[in-house]
Amino acid sequence: MKIHVLGSSAGGGLPQWNCGGEFSTRARRGDPDVPQRAQPSIAISADGERWSVINASPDIRDQLARFEGLYPREGTRDVPLDTVVVTNADLDHSVGLLVLRESLPYRIVTTPWVRSAILRNNAAWRLVEPAWGSAKLDEPFALDRDGHLEARLFPVPGKVPGYLSALEKNSPEATVGLRVTDTRSGARLCYAAGIQAYDSGTLAELAAADVRFVDGTFFTPRELLALRPGAADAHAMGHLPVSGEGGSLDVLSGLPGRSIYIHINNTNPMVDAGSEAAKQVRESGIEIAFDGMELSL
Repeated sequence: MKIHVLGSSAGGGLPQWNCGGEFSTRARRGDPDVPQRAQPSIAISADGERWSVINASPDIRDQLARFEGLYPREGTRDVPLDTVVVTNADLDHSVGLLVLRESLPYRIVTTPWVRSAILRNNAAWRLVEPAWGSAKLDEPFALDRDGHLEARLFPVPGKVPGYLSALEKNSPEATVGLRVTDTRSGARLCYAAGIQAYDSGTLAELAAADVRFVDGTFFTPRELLALRPGAADAHAMGHLPVSGEGGSLDVLSGLPGRSIYIHINNTNPMVDAGSEAAKQVRESGIEIAFDGMELSL
């Protein structure tokens, strides 16, 4: 199994267009310690030839333009894209579906809740409805055309996106992680970019994985307040912060295998490779994803 990180930032990217904070400013200026980051997405392949994408960020056009593995075959519109999995209804995970609306040479998979919530309340997304299927929780489906990668969705504690909060009730299907198992080797990957808390089910899924990409949105609960007075804290926004007692760093440092933070907000000091926050994470044995990162299982 091959993995390529298309984007490692949270929604808004780094720099965020309307953010004059320290890290967005340094990223604009080309500071080598604060490289620019696209919004969150990874690509997965069984053979390095055909790929599937986890979450379709608003940056997906540029992400695909930078990743040769998903270039169309010359002289055609044949793109080696099998499946797009969307793990919740957040805009930073689903707006890219509209960018990929032409021809629909791939399929979309979400939980029934995510499919219904988006299509019922957002007419524009109906452009991609013909390609949009669903999978129930823990229902196996093939991620790739050859069936070498078995995928399952599992529930994680999360929240309904703000734009849907007055329209939809929360559900175990509203925020999910993705488990991908290589049926040839047994290698397992988990992806869970939105985690409000680590319950026993989530921990069991992550612990069983050889590699896990996990929510690294905020380093501290209230860091967004420095730029946006009155902003909600990390917990209220559906994310467990990295640091502090009971933070995700404490949880992940005890798990076997590789843990990699992704979905990192532009206010999070982990985006600065020279920061104490980044040093603390690295010394705990946890990795910080970056755009273009590649690994194999």
